[in-house]
Amino acid sequence: MRTNFKMDRQTYKDLNVFADATGAEAIFSLFKATRTLGGKEKIQEMMEQPSSDIELLNGRKHAIKYFHDHKLSLAIKSEQLDLIGYYLKFRKVLSRNNMLDSLVDFIGKKTTNDYYIVTKGLEFLIGLLKYLSRFIAEQDSMQLPEYLKNKLEEIARILNLDSLKTAMSYQEKKMKFYQVSKLDHSFRGKDKEELLSLVQLVYELDAFETIATVARTRQFCFPEYSEKEELEVELLGFFHPSIDQPVKNDIFLNQEGNMVFLTGSNMAGKSSLLKSLGLAIYLSHLGFPVPAIEMKTVIFNGLLTTINLPDHIGAGLSHYYSEVRRVKEAATALLENDRMFVIFDELFRGTNVKDAYDASLLIISELANIRNSVFFISTHLVELAIPLKKLDYISFKHLDTFFEGEKPVFTYRLKEGVSEERLGMYIIHKEGIVDIIRAVPQQKVNNSA
Repeated sequence: MRTNFKMDRQTYKDLNVFADATGAEAIFSLFKATRTLGGKEKIQEMMEQPSSDIELLNGRKHAIKYFHDHKLSLAIKSEQLDLIGYYLKFRKVLSRNNMLDSLVDFIGKKTTNDYYIVTKGLEFLIGLLKYLSRFIAEQDSMQLPEYLKNKLEEIARILNLDSLKTAMSYQEKKMKFYQVSKLDHSFRGKDKEELLSLVQLVYELDAFETIATVARTRQFCFPEYSEKEELEVELLGFFHPSIDQPVKNDIFLNQEGNMVFLTGSNMAGKSSLLKSLGLAIYLSHLGFPVPAIEMKTVIFNGLLTTINLPDHIGAGLSHYYSEVRRVKEAATALLENDRMFVIFDELFRGTNVKDAYDASLLIISELANIRNSVFFISTHLVELAIPLKKLDYISFKHLDTFFEGEKPVFTYRLKEGVSEERLGMYIIHKEGIVDIIRAVPQQKVNNSA
């Protein structure tokens, strides 16, 4: 079973997953309120590795949902975890493991910064060990999802090491010098790797709590994964989390309509809808909750979008040539990966209308023959709908716009059919461009010569 998920840099930029030069709020920033820096790094690591492994996706989803449903709140502090991590990687010589040498170390180092790091690191670490032991005991093993249960069992295994059990019997704020020396010798010695693994597990729990909190506060849903061979995507009430009071839409895709031809006037919201759709597919392939009321999807092997394709002026490439190269990249990805989800916004906008029409018709007609992937293609060229209606497996959607008096009303609602509204000239007149041009003083031509 293949588990890697194809997603390139352009798609990450289109969906604004991580911060970019535009300054727009990145999707990653939704999940930045972790308790620890390590938890934040863990979320970034997850977001950099979308997957097609349904066991991983379901496991992670159920772990996050357990935190969500039980409203779990970890009693850990970032500064303590940071010092624990720093202490465990501290490069100073290990404390000696006998009474006499421990006393010598204590007398010689008790007022130094190095000794402070050791004692504070041990104090916070023992406090963490005791808390984790209580946290595990408070969970009902019968309700724990398998993925999270395995994580907690691994934590329990580490806690059961002899040196850690001994440490938990101490009063961490009142340890004797020889106890400090003995534990430091063990914790930064033979137990170091186990303890570093423990810290990473805590970071993962922190990540689960944060993602669960986002789902609860922003009303995200947990996706359901289908193992059917046939294509199936059902999204009820999906929206973009960066839009205030967003209009929610529904989409149902299957094998009989795996290509969607999307039309709509200027400012109708086509790009925002495509970003919302791409984001739902992406987050579901992290095992994360998605911005929707309900979602059910098959597992895809990749997501490729072309929404904000930049010009490559430095390489001497026109925008049209950049678009052609992007379509070639998509074709190559389809050749190498079955069951892709592909989004094109305004295919071939960088050339004249005739070439754009001919090129779009050719590419869309060829893509319509690919039955194991989903294609969502938007365009202003509504005339393409006439020849495309002769092909099978294409569904036609549009974002509804209508005039109320002389003003357009944008509903941002996804509907069946092809858009008939054209607002290009309306926008020109609304901005008063012609009046400004006519007000420019005209230079009289001297014909006396």
